[in-house]
Amino acid sequence: MISDLNTYLTKAIPDTKLTIQKYADVKFEYLSYCLKVKEMDDEEYSFASLQEPLYRVETGNYEYRLILRCRQLARKKFAKCRQDVLVKLELLDQKHVQDIVFQLHRFITAMSKYHTDCYESMKSIVNIFPIEVDLPANILDCCKTNKETKSGYEFHDEVKSDTESEDDEEFNKFKSNNLLQETIDDKLIDISTD
Repeated sequence: MISDLNTYLTKAIPDTKLTIQKYADVKFEYLSYCLKVKEMDDEEYSFASLQEPLYRVETGNYEYRLILRCRQLARKKFAKCRQDVLVKLELLDQKHVQDIVFQLHRFITAMSKYHTDCYESMKSIVNIFPIEVDLPANILDCCKTNKETKSGYEFHDEVKSDTESEDDEEFNKFKSNNLLQETIDDKLIDISTD
C-alpha cells in the first residue's frame, strides 16, 4: 500500500510538475513574441504618423515577418503544451481519486482480516479468563497505611528543610527582599500612571 502511494508521490506528481514547467516556459516564449510584434507595430505606426520612412519597412520588413512566423510556431507549441497540461492534471486527479478509494478499501480489508485473525486466536483460549489470583489477606491493610504516608515530594522537602544551610537562608532573605521591592516598585508605577 505504501509503495503504491510512493509511486504516486515520486512519479506521477513530479511528472505533472515537469509538464507544467515546460508549459510555463512555452507560454513565456509565446508571450514574448506577441510583445515583440506589438512593439514593432507601434514603432511602424509612430514612424508613419511622423511621415518618416522606417528602414526595416523599406528593406522588405524581413525581421517583422520572421517574428510573425516565430510567433505562429510558438502559438502552436503553446496550444499543444496547454492541452498536455490539462490532460495530465485530469489524469492526476482521476488517479488520486481512484488510488485513495482503492487504498482505503485495502486498509479496511486488512483491518477486518486482522480483527478476524485476533478473534480466532483468542477464541481458542477463552477458558483462560477470568484469571484467579490468590492475594494475601493483609494487602488491603497495606493500601490503607500507604494513604497515610507522605508522597516522595513532601519527604524530599522535609529533608531539604532539615539540612538547609546558612547560604540558603541568606538567599531566601535576599529573594524575599527583592520580591518586596518589586511589589513596591509596581505600586509606584501604578500611582504614577494614574
